[in-house]
Amino acid sequence: MKSYKKIIFLFLIILFFSCILAPIKKVPLDFMLEKTGFMADTVDYENGMYDFGKVMRRILMVVALIIFIVFRKSLRFGALVSSGLKIRPGFLRQFLFGFFLAGTPLLIYYGLGLLTGAWIIHIDYDSAGVTILYIIKYALIGCLIGIIEEILFRGFVLQSFLESMSLPVAVCACSLIYSMLHFFKADVFVSTGFQPFVGFVTIAQFFKPIFFEFFKNLPAIIGLFLVGVVLSYAFIKTKSLYLSIGLHTGMVFMMKADGMFLVRVREKLGWLFGDSKLVTGVLVWFFLILILFVIKRIYSRTVPVNQGNDI
Repeated sequence: MKSYKKIIFLFLIILFFSCILAPIKKVPLDFMLEKTGFMADTVDYENGMYDFGKVMRRILMVVALIIFIVFRKSLRFGALVSSGLKIRPGFLRQFLFGFFLAGTPLLIYYGLGLLTGAWIIHIDYDSAGVTILYIIKYALIGCLIGIIEEILFRGFVLQSFLESMSLPVAVCACSLIYSMLHFFKADVFVSTGFQPFVGFVTIAQFFKPIFFEFFKNLPAIIGLFLVGVVLSYAFIKTKSLYLSIGLHTGMVFMMKADGMFLVRVREKLGWLFGDSKLVTGVLVWFFLILILFVIKRIYSRTVPVNQGNDI
């Protein structure tokens, strides 16, 4: 079976078993919420109703982890990922350069936003100490998200696709999956009590933004697709995950930390600056394409990843 078919089959297995486990997980959760209020804030519990979408996302992650462990040999997950995480000279420099390369255009973006009034200054902190703690927190969150998503998408999915696809097709396919999965979520409020099909109902709601609100979400899909292309290109040019992890970390950090100092005036120049997601704006698209050219220029002598072979 070709690698991309394995990944599609794997995705379907994860969805199916998550749907089967969802009502089983719901029983003890209902009991804890009604009797003790445990985790009430986490799932927005109020008046016997709560957001099962948040619960389902955790179930999906746990099931995915178990499936990856069970099928690790046939998927060659460990071998593919370890090749991308192999410690090579300059790996830390690549990570820091990626962080800088992601952060600098966003600083310019915020500066232009302030000049045009699309963003305004709004200081939201109590003290310098609190600010430093939040900056450290956002940096750690950015690093964690960067590592996890790059291991999954560039370390595993992209390399798997390269074994049976041409490089441009593999990059586009991986980037499209990366983009679409960001919309695979929804707020699904349910009442307490046993509901045997709650998993299937929740998954159906997860697919809604992709299939029934596609054009509404198209600007964000394009922006996230370009992000995926940039991260994939960084991996291909360096044959390592550290540059893409740095880029990913920098993007997440900047978009989380901006709320401490700035606030978006969303009705102003939305086509240019986007909304709260940023990637919906043309200006961010331009900067992403610019990052591609910078990576190409700096790593122009790097030998591309070979399709059909391990890195």
